[in-house]
Amino acid sequence: MIKKILTLSVVASAFTLSACSEVPQGVVGGKKPDEKAYVAADNKFVVTGWKSGDPVTWENQLKVRSQGQDDYTKAK
Repeated sequence: MIKKILTLSVVASAFTLSACSEVPQGVVGGKKPDEKAYVAADNKFVVTGWKSGDPVTWENQLKVRSQGQDDYTKAK
């Protein structure tokens, strides 16, 4: 009986400790935390009409997106 309890506790502790070895998952090549919000990568996922690093076009795109999410504007 003691062997079964000992074996069970060893197996349980092995499963518990195996969770500690998980590799942290993070964004690879992400934005630096000290960058401005309007600075981004120039790739195919960027909205057309917006230039990276230009705060004026950034604000215009935010206005367009917020108008698309406004139910009052949609109902007109």
